[in-house]
Amino acid sequence: MKILDVPRSGSYAGVTSSHNRAGQYVRNRRTPTNTPTARRTTIRSAFGAASSGWSSLTDAQRAAWQAAADAHPITDALGQSIKLTGHQLYVSVNTQLVQVGSSPVATPPSDFSVFDLTGSTGTFSVAGGCVLALNGAGGDDDFVLISFSKPLPAGRSSSPTYSQQSVVSGSTTAETITTATYAAIFGTPVAGQKVFVKLTPVSQYGVTGVPLVLAITVT
Repeated sequence: MKILDVPRSGSYAGVTSSHNRAGQYVRNRRTPTNTPTARRTTIRSAFGAASSGWSSLTDAQRAAWQAAADAHPITDALGQSIKLTGHQLYVSVNTQLVQVGSSPVATPPSDFSVFDLTGSTGTFSVAGGCVLALNGAGGDDDFVLISFSKPLPAGRSSSPTYSQQSVVSGSTTAETITTATYAAIFGTPVAGQKVFVKLTPVSQYGVTGVPLVLAITVT
């Protein structure tokens, strides 16, 4: 149900608040299916390990993370500039590092800049799979997280959920995900459907940049 209210996002009791291009709305809260996939298990493990690692830091190290968080605010889902806690920044950085195959770190990033994926494009055919042309703006030690939506009707303009399929170097300029690999998670798409691909840049220091979402019509 569309409402006129202050911007808010999240669930309370049996109601979930969110927003789209039409404005703020509320709906009945739904219980997630929470299907345990290999990828979800990996990410949850990385998140849990990062969260637990905070307690093993020294007071000086925790203070350094807090100072870094204060100096580098982020933009949240509502478009507001917010400051993370030192713990939140530590978990964010180390979760990303672990899931891309790097070792966790005890000190904050020395550089918070992240490369831009603007200009990257993609196609998706049932026969050839998803072929991505990335701009290669990152370095060899940086990363691009490649995530997909399930096949959606052609009229859809966005996807609420994504599943991470692979991780490639930030300097990558071409990557192909076969239809069989995609179908193992979502099933085989058909011509005319739309698949959204989210490309997320991550620096070698574990700092996450602004994702680029591609809306691709399957041929």
